Amino acid sequence: MSGINGAPCTQELKKMARQHWENANNFDYLVLGFTSEEHSRFKRFKLLERDNILPVLIDANLSKHNCFEIIADVGLRLPEMYFLGYPNANCIGCVKATSPTYWNHVREVHPKVFNARATQSRQIGAKLVRVKGQRLFLDELDPDAKGRPMKGLNFECGIFCEEKQLIV
Repeated sequence: MSGINGAPCTQELKKMARQHWENANNFDYLVLGFTSEEHSRFKRFKLLERDNILPVLIDANLSKHNCFEIIADVGLRLPEMYFLGYPNANCIGCVKATSPTYWNHVREVHPKVFNARATQSRQIGAKLVRVKGQRLFLDELDPDAKGRPMKGLNFECGIFCEEKQLIV
């Protein structure tokens, strides 16, 4: 499901799709959405993947929060995953996640997905959650266990005023 090199979905749904596009198109530079808080991730990408990348959001010092506000200001709605309390618009029950806070959120908001991941991971021996440095199967996770808080939509007033809440 996920290992030391990440999850297969990252390779197949993100990296291979990007590489397919790169191979089919001629371009001088690639613009990806690395935000200001992802500078280290951008530098790693530049070192390991390609060096002809333009970090336009980093150069403009735009954070993920800033980008959400820009999107909202032009009348677009963010993906529903953010309004359900998830920190990213990834798959529900992302197997790359190890946080007990995240997995207990999945258990609460999407119990069928949590149970399916718990069964799948147990069947193949994949311990997806980490509590106090120890890997556990999802079915061993205490429903009250917490790790670090998940990043949420805690926006200042604007279009998101009615959405303002601390999402854990």
